[in-house]
Amino acid sequence: MVEIMGTIRFEPWGREIGTDGQSSLLRLARHHGLPIRAVCGGKKRCGTCRVIVEKCEGRLPSPSPLEREVLGDLLKQNYRLACETVISGDAVVRVPRESRDEEQVILSTGARLVRPRKPRPPVRGYAVKVPAPRLTDLAADRERLLSALREVHGLKRTRLDPLVLKKIPAVLRSQEGHVAVYVRGLREVVDLRPGSAPGPCLGMAFDVGTTTVVGYLLDLASGMQLSVQTASNPQAPFGADVISRISHCRESNGRLAELQELVLNCLNELVAAACAEAQVSPEYILEAVCVGNTAMHHLLLGLDPTHLALAPYPPVLQGALDIKARDLGLRISETGTVHLLPLKAGFVGSDAMACILATGIHQRAPLTLLMDLGTNGELVLGNREGLICCSTAAGPAFEGGHIRCGVRARPGAIDRVQIEPGTLEVSFSTIRGKAPVGLCGSGVISAVAELVRAGVLGGMGGFNQDLDTAGFRKGTEGWEFVLVPSSETPQPHDIILTQKDISEVQMAKAAIRAGAILLQEARGGVPIEQILLAGAGGSYMDPADAREIGLFPPDTPVDAVGVGNAAGYGACLALLDERKRREALKVARSTGYLELAAEPRFQELFVSSMFLGRDGGMDL
Repeated sequence: MVEIMGTIRFEPWGREIGTDGQSSLLRLARHHGLPIRAVCGGKKRCGTCRVIVEKCEGRLPSPSPLEREVLGDLLKQNYRLACETVISGDAVVRVPRESRDEEQVILSTGARLVRPRKPRPPVRGYAVKVPAPRLTDLAADRERLLSALREVHGLKRTRLDPLVLKKIPAVLRSQEGHVAVYVRGLREVVDLRPGSAPGPCLGMAFDVGTTTVVGYLLDLASGMQLSVQTASNPQAPFGADVISRISHCRESNGRLAELQELVLNCLNELVAAACAEAQVSPEYILEAVCVGNTAMHHLLLGLDPTHLALAPYPPVLQGALDIKARDLGLRISETGTVHLLPLKAGFVGSDAMACILATGIHQRAPLTLLMDLGTNGELVLGNREGLICCSTAAGPAFEGGHIRCGVRARPGAIDRVQIEPGTLEVSFSTIRGKAPVGLCGSGVISAVAELVRAGVLGGMGGFNQDLDTAGFRKGTEGWEFVLVPSSETPQPHDIILTQKDISEVQMAKAAIRAGAILLQEARGGVPIEQILLAGAGGSYMDPADAREIGLFPPDTPVDAVGVGNAAGYGACLALLDERKRREALKVARSTGYLELAAEPRFQELFVSSMFLGRDGGMDL
C-alpha cells in the first residue's frame, strides 16, 4: 500500500490529491485526469508544464538545472515545472492558464467539401404490425417479427442481435403488435421499439486526432447535424506526438490499456455532451464511425502499436472494421456498431481516407495537393487519374506545440500578427478577441512570415543581430523577439518567439515541403494546380504566410484554400452513406504510398527546405 505523506490541492479545479512524496506533480495530475500541458509527454524536454507553488508545508526541493534554464526569473514568483517537482507534504499548486489544456476552437466545417445528395444510412427504421400469437399458429415471437419484415418490406435472411432477442416479448405486446424495427445493412435487427412509426435513429462520427478529438451527432434519416462536441485528446500528457505514445506503451504492461481507456472515456464524454445538447438518449445512437491516424486507430482498439515505430512500420490491420459498441466500450446503444474506415500505411490512417472522401480530389480533374497539417502531417497528391500519399513527422509546431509561448487554438490565442517594416511595431488579433495568452499554430506561422517580410529573420532562419529595437534581445535560448509585453497579457511573462521556435517551424515546414516535392516527382513533375489545407493547423493558416515561409513546393498556385476539418466531415459522410464506406475501401486500395524513410533524396530535400522565403528552398 502506498503511504500518503500529504495532500496537494490543484487550483483552479480545487482537486485534492494525496502524494506519496515520490511522484512528480505532473504524474499526480496526469493520473487523476487534470489537464496540464506537457508536449514532450513528461520527458523533461519542453518546459510547458509550468505551475505555481502557492503554499507548501513540506520541503520543496531546490530547482533543477532544467527549471533554472527554462524558468529564469519566474522562479522568484514560485513558478516550477510539474515534471521536475516532487512535494512530500501539504501544498497548494496553481496551474496557470497557459499550462492548461482547456477549451479549444476546432473547425468542424469547411469549403469545397463534397455534399451528400441522397444518403443511404447503414441503419434504417421500419414500421410493422406483428400478428398476435394464436393457438392454431405455433410461430414464435422472433419468427412472426421476421415474417412481418419480409412480407411488408421485403427484408429477407434477416438476423437479430442477441440483445434484441431479449426485448421481443415486451415490445411485441406493448402496442398491439405495432413495432418500429431498426435494421443495419438490411440484414441485422439492432433495435426494437413499440410504436406505429420509427423514432429517432442517430449516429456519431468521431475524428480522433493526436491533439484534438471531435464528435458529431447526426440524425441518420435526415442527415441533420444535431451537435458538435470537441475535446483535447487526453493522451496528450503522455506525449504530443504518436512516437512518444507508442514509446509509453512499450515501457510496461498495462500502458496500452491505460491509453485506450483515456481515449474511450473521451469519446464517451463527447457522446454524453452531444446527447445532452440535443436532448436525446444515447440509446438512440445505433451507429458510429471513427477516423484517425494509424497510431490513434490502434490505441482506440487496444492494438499493439509497437511495430508502427519500427521499419517497415506495418499496422496490425489495414482494412475497414466493424465492432460492436459494447465490445469496444463506447456508451451508445449496446447493439450499435462502430465502423472504422480503412488505413493505408503505418503513418497514413483512416483520417487521410476521410479527407479524400470529403474533398473528392479522387474525382477532380485538376492535380490537387491535399495537406493535412497536424502533428502527423499527411499529404495526398492526385486527381481522378490516381492518388499518391505520404506522411511526414512535422511535429506539433503547426498547432502551437514545442513553441515557447505556443498554445492550442482557443480563446485568446494569437492567430494573426502584423509587423510594421522599419518601426517593427507589432499588432495582432486573437481568437474571439480575448486578451492574448500565447500563439496558436496560425499565429506562429503568421509571426514568422512577418519577421521574414520585415527583414528581422534571414533566409537561414537566423535573427538579424543589427536590429535596434527594444523588442529584440538575448534570452535563455538565444536571441528572441518580443511580440507582446507582459503588461498587455494576463500572463506573467512576455509573449515571444525564440530562435528555437524558429527552428521548430523550419523543421516542420521543411518536412512537409520535402514530402510534397517527392510526391510531385512521383507524378512525373506535373505542375500542381490547386492546394487544399485541411485540419486546424492548415485551415486557420493564411496561405500568403505559408508561401512566405516556403511551405509549398516551387511553382504552385497562390490560391491555396482551407477546407476545415475534412477528416471529421469525411467521417460524417461515411456515417450517413454506406456507399462512401465502399468508396473509402476502393480509394485505400488504389492510392499509391511513398515511404519517405526509404527515399534517399528526402534528407537532402529536407535540409534544403529549411530555407525561409517564398522560394522555400536553396541549392546545396
